[in-house]
Amino acid sequence: MSRRSQRRKRKIVKQNGQEELFQPEKLCHSVMAVGVPDNLANQVCSIVDESIDSGVSTDKIFVTTRKYINEFNPKLAALYGLERGLTALGPSGFIFEQYVAALFKEMGYYVQTNVYVSGEGVSHEIDVWAEKGNVVYIIEAKYRNDYRSKTHINQVMYADAKVQDIRRQAKKVGDTREFYEWVVTNTQFTDNAINYVAHRDMQLMGWDYPKYINLKKIVSERSLYPVTTLPSITKKALKKFSAEGIILVKELAGVSENDFMKKFELSRTLSKKLVEEVKDLI
Repeated sequence: MSRRSQRRKRKIVKQNGQEELFQPEKLCHSVMAVGVPDNLANQVCSIVDESIDSGVSTDKIFVTTRKYINEFNPKLAALYGLERGLTALGPSGFIFEQYVAALFKEMGYYVQTNVYVSGEGVSHEIDVWAEKGNVVYIIEAKYRNDYRSKTHINQVMYADAKVQDIRRQAKKVGDTREFYEWVVTNTQFTDNAINYVAHRDMQLMGWDYPKYINLKKIVSERSLYPVTTLPSITKKALKKFSAEGIILVKELAGVSENDFMKKFELSRTLSKKLVEEVKDLI
């Protein structure tokens, strides 16, 4: 950071409308947290820091930061935008459910969404059903519009009760498959939710929890970026892709500029940008 920028005190506007002092160190930490090398992170942060004036929004800072990272490394830029990209799989949870299903499908599971399964007491709606061999994962996809919010213990306990009811019914009818519950969220879990699961036969998966298998790790290692990480994605394009069951960037590999225009009814300018951005990632 330059000495001049360090001396400047600027207030920025958060998503909730509140103001806070801009902290260059906080920005650098968020950039380095996704694996951007220190020298590149410092370079990007210095460029962004020099361009910021009082009153700028955190959303604008994010877009500017991602733009400069993208110039150096598109994959790191996609990873930097992943947390917000997962939040953009809304405003309802339907597209997030599709994304979770796509992840488990990529891991070799047979998947279905929005299915109903009989329990001992009631019939249950399952967000994502993932099956491989004798193992069935019953997945509760908890979508949050605010990537800073958390999934609480009551939602985890509800998911636990659901799988227990399904297991009891399976035992009654002689179904020998093993049923396990997963709760997957695009944000984080409360400490109580994590502590509860430590004593139950179920799994949690969040943005960065647990360390060995979380959304950030899976996406990074397998390049399973949601289409919302594309810098030029629009709500119209997302709606069109979702209608065709396209959730992952890799599913757009090979789609031409003409295809984007004709099949998805997108403008030439946007179509050209998407072709370039998909190519950079894939």
